[in-house]
Amino acid sequence: MSNTRRLFSGIITLSALQLVAVGTAHAIPAFSRTYKVECTTCHTIAPELNEYGEVFLKNSYVYVGKAKSSEKKEPVVAVSAAAKKPAAGSSNGVAVKIRGEGDADQLNKLKAGAMVAGGAGQVAVVTSPDTAAVIDSPGDLKPEGLVLAGIPELLPISFTGTVNYAFGDQRNINNGNEFDYSARSFKLHAAGNFREKVGFFATYVAYSEQPQSGTYNTSEMPSNNKTDINELFLQMRNILDTPLNLKIGRMQPKLGLWKTNNKLSVTNNYLPYSYTVGQESVFKIEQPQDVIELNTIFARRLFVAGGIVNRKGQNTKEGYGHISYKIGGVDYLGNETDIDLSKEESILDFLTVTVGSYAYYGENGSSVSGTPRNSYERVGVDTELQYKIFRLRLLGGWGSDSNVDPTQSSYTPKVISKTGTIDGEFTLRTNLIAAVRFDYLQELGDLPALFTNKYVRRYVGTVAYAPLENVKLSSEFKYEITQDVINRIGTVGATFSF
Repeated sequence: MSNTRRLFSGIITLSALQLVAVGTAHAIPAFSRTYKVECTTCHTIAPELNEYGEVFLKNSYVYVGKAKSSEKKEPVVAVSAAAKKPAAGSSNGVAVKIRGEGDADQLNKLKAGAMVAGGAGQVAVVTSPDTAAVIDSPGDLKPEGLVLAGIPELLPISFTGTVNYAFGDQRNINNGNEFDYSARSFKLHAAGNFREKVGFFATYVAYSEQPQSGTYNTSEMPSNNKTDINELFLQMRNILDTPLNLKIGRMQPKLGLWKTNNKLSVTNNYLPYSYTVGQESVFKIEQPQDVIELNTIFARRLFVAGGIVNRKGQNTKEGYGHISYKIGGVDYLGNETDIDLSKEESILDFLTVTVGSYAYYGENGSSVSGTPRNSYERVGVDTELQYKIFRLRLLGGWGSDSNVDPTQSSYTPKVISKTGTIDGEFTLRTNLIAAVRFDYLQELGDLPALFTNKYVRRYVGTVAYAPLENVKLSSEFKYEITQDVINRIGTVGATFSF
């Protein structure tokens, strides 16, 4: 069979598979179920976040915003006389007070809905002594105990699955196949908050198809077709009534502006976040670690984070810091920029610029004292520009490794690494986005006999389409140049969440 006929056959097969995926995906993820909002509230095309998604993430999965002066009083939820049953904890329609922080109007609506589940009736939402809104509710009231304890009535759990169909030269695809159809991953996610005081997030990898060796999902162990906890952390908001948030658990440390999955591409991650140096090193920026982190928001637009990392197999701790500032657009507390409609339209009315930088210091090597180690440093700068339907991301990084091969006691090769990424997106429609990306990596060692210099040039084109908000279909082509080989790989696939 010719290559053209094989390619045509593969495209037809994938199209049929995508139709099956679309036809069977009816449910929506946990946050949409909990807050009764669309996925596009926080995403462009999931899992890529928009501005409001970033706000929701930074504030421990809590809706926040600037309350109006008339809304400073504690919000009150009352059941009207038209309701079939009185609210739990109330008597003959007496108001039930619900405590919490955040946007007062939004919280009132959410909590009023949380007090009701199943039946028919109406709930009056009182936001101030002079105003009240009545919303229809379809039923019986939620038990007061669940509301007061902060325990979600609905389990905040979602599942995400990915299937890919890759094609390319035989040397480029696993096992030498010109075509490789695979169920790449299936993950379970749980996330939410407890009474807006403590946010939580967890990802459990039920299945992840990876190459036969290497580190992909955890810090020390290969993850080929294995189950593992990718992330599991809590974030306590405003500890001791201060602006500080305490984040603890297994997570991707806050370094770059974007997490690993916060991108349109379905295959390779951004190179400045995903590269390693040498055969013995397993460290990369995007790697989940066991972390204690403090973070806070200053003046609504400055975000600062710093933490201590405990990596398995090490008897020393590692440290990192991050700072980012946002100009224009929605600030980190969900407030819109004021626009003077009496003036002529300006480019600044639609331009949003975010700039961030980070630094990391750590060590690879045995936990036994006296054995050789590799001390490494990473420094990076990220920038994002958004203007109407255009989004541009710029990443740059620098690294230094003092000894990339700790098994060598006589020689300690030092390696300097330089990385960069340019990623541009164009929103063709609300559910159709095209992107192009260029990745660059250069690793130079001072002892050529012990370390072979490495370089990567990667060109990636992606088109993503969401026929439903919880289903993403994508087509991608990667042209990659390394010191050993040129890779040409096309990928088409589907990602769905429920």
